Amino acid sequence: MKYDLSNFYKDLKLKFNKSNGKEVILFLMEEFSKTISLKDERAIIAVGNELASFLRVKGQTDLAYKIYKVIKKLVLDNCGFISKDYASLLINISNCHIVSKNYDLAIDTLNETETILSQLSDTKHLMASVYNNRSQAFRAKNMLDLAQEDIEKALKIIKNEEKIAVSKINLAEILILKKKYAKALVNVNEAIIYYEKNKLRLPHLANAYATAANIYYNNKEYSTSIYYYEKSIDVFNETVGEGPIKDILIKNLNQAKKQREIS
Repeated sequence: MKYDLSNFYKDLKLKFNKSNGKEVILFLMEEFSKTISLKDERAIIAVGNELASFLRVKGQTDLAYKIYKVIKKLVLDNCGFISKDYASLLINISNCHIVSKNYDLAIDTLNETETILSQLSDTKHLMASVYNNRSQAFRAKNMLDLAQEDIEKALKIIKNEEKIAVSKINLAEILILKKKYAKALVNVNEAIIYYEKNKLRLPHLANAYATAANIYYNNKEYSTSIYYYEKSIDVFNETVGEGPIKDILIKNLNQAKKQREIS
């Protein structure tokens, strides 16, 4: 008996839009268990990827790595080394490296992925993800020119509006570090407008609000900064729930409130 992936993705989309983080994680864990019981390797890979990605967003990288280890063997056995499936998995694993602050390992993984994709056709969307992720790793290592170069490469080849929005957030975060706050605000506002217009209450929207809050904080516009930190925390609560990222947002919110009081 095969697992119904079509229904899984429909249900997952509904969960992301209408359920809280706890309900989403319970749903993913239950569905992952079903795929294992059915021994449907294709479904184990697909559902496992979604579960590991959500755990990563929550900052639970130890468990995410364990799931990726299982999936990696299945992908290599079923698809081989030079394949889009393996390249896609490496991109997801690189995300985990970035959350875990293993930036050099993330860059090495993404360089390997880029080499694999260069040997395949019709890989623009995956290559854009490589550029986006590697840009984040470069940014974390304060290699800002390389970070901006990669994100601009991504924007040149992306056609999907949602992926463009993600890249705009990443570009804004680089521009903040370069103290180009006006340009950063233009880019993050484009992302926010996209998510709000399409009523997409996603973790990426929380990230966009937090990025806007950081810009206003740096411009000493503390009340506006507080407004966006609160919006970010609201969306994060709805979509992900408790975790280290939420703790950072609350810390930043309290710092903005403190600065408003003394300014």
